[in-house]
Amino acid sequence: MITDDLLQLITAGIDGELTPLESRRLSRLLNSSAEARAIHSKLQADRNKLQALPRIAPPPELQSRVMARIASLTPVPSRLTKLPPRPNTSPKAEPARKSLPFAPKSPRWVPVAIAASLLLCVTTGSFLFFNQKNPQQTVRSTARAPLGNHSGASDPAWAKWLPAESAPRPSAPIGRDLPPVFEHTIVRKDTPVGPAPVVIAIAPTPRAVYDIFTHQPLPETHFETVEVRIPFLKLVADFDREDTREQLAKELNQPTSYRIDLFTRNPVRAVELFREASKAAGVNLLIDANTLTQLQKRTANASVIYTESLTAEEIAALIGKLNAEDAKVSPHVFDMLHALPASPHDASDLKGIFGIDPGLFKRPADKVNEKSERTPDPSKPLSAGTADQIVKSVLSGPTKPGEKPAVLLMWNVAQGRPIPQANSAELKQFLAKRGDRKANAVPVIIVIRPGNG
Repeated sequence: MITDDLLQLITAGIDGELTPLESRRLSRLLNSSAEARAIHSKLQADRNKLQALPRIAPPPELQSRVMARIASLTPVPSRLTKLPPRPNTSPKAEPARKSLPFAPKSPRWVPVAIAASLLLCVTTGSFLFFNQKNPQQTVRSTARAPLGNHSGASDPAWAKWLPAESAPRPSAPIGRDLPPVFEHTIVRKDTPVGPAPVVIAIAPTPRAVYDIFTHQPLPETHFETVEVRIPFLKLVADFDREDTREQLAKELNQPTSYRIDLFTRNPVRAVELFREASKAAGVNLLIDANTLTQLQKRTANASVIYTESLTAEEIAALIGKLNAEDAKVSPHVFDMLHALPASPHDASDLKGIFGIDPGLFKRPADKVNEKSERTPDPSKPLSAGTADQIVKSVLSGPTKPGEKPAVLLMWNVAQGRPIPQANSAELKQFLAKRGDRKANAVPVIIVIRPGNG
């Protein structure tokens, strides 16, 4: 049986005035009571019918007539004759009160009452007028109980008291946005409950973007694929794994030069470990004597290794050898390795240290040009260029096949103005041994520097 409070709950749900707690209570009521569902459906249908009724505007002259009627019935106050003061016969009598200049003839609530009466009359007349135009709309159900007999929501025939649908609608519904209708779901115990359906939200149409200067719409921009490259950053201790070395080799296999930063806790010890790792990897590392002295005196704290004779796989193997040497000491000397493509600023700094441009971004010469360069010019004598070749041979010594030279100098870059080290004997020896760059070699700058912390 539906009680009065449950009926009020259903009515408030139809009006959309429920709190979240009351909404859950109404949902449970509708799921458990067929009578409540019937009442809810009937009230919901009636609400939709009322919302679909056309709106009829009152006559335009109604307001002016009402205000004119109110003005005609409002009494005009009249002035009273000023009475002379009463003689004071008693010395203890209170002083006479000041009389008002005028007093109204009727109470102040009379105009308000008249206006309310007129409004009631106009409302009743409008109702009777429109009721006579559509008499069939007010036909009541014959099964409706008398007003003095029914007992509210506890009456079983309560649903029959609503107006009977015996007349067609006077006009089509007005196209307007209606408030959201409360929906409920009936879950039966014998019905298996499956997973919730997947709802795909459709994105709204993007708005036009206008230029802030010309106020003209900008062309639409469509992004299909956005490629984001993350710099390579790994611990040196992770290079004992083959997958980490493969990742570095894949990173270095790009058609550009690279810079690798090796962060260390001890720059002097780091140079010694790098020299041992170079020997194990077959790299001929030429260490500048002045750089090693400055590191030991702590007047310099960073050094740079430059090589252009190693492939990406050989550089990754060199770092693996460096990790093996670092694992022999405790605590470890090296911390992180950071690899990224070399920038024009790196090329400018390297040129300032070498005193010449080593061609960091220079492409290797093809075989045709190499062959044409090696073919002697018949117009020149055979002795031409012999002196240069002798000087180069004396400085570099006999070049071994497959030799991989590298040079270590002081990384003395201060505010973009590096100090040239062109007088270094090890640098001259490296430049004489470098030879032609291989096609698969990666020019790389390796900077050994202290960490940020």
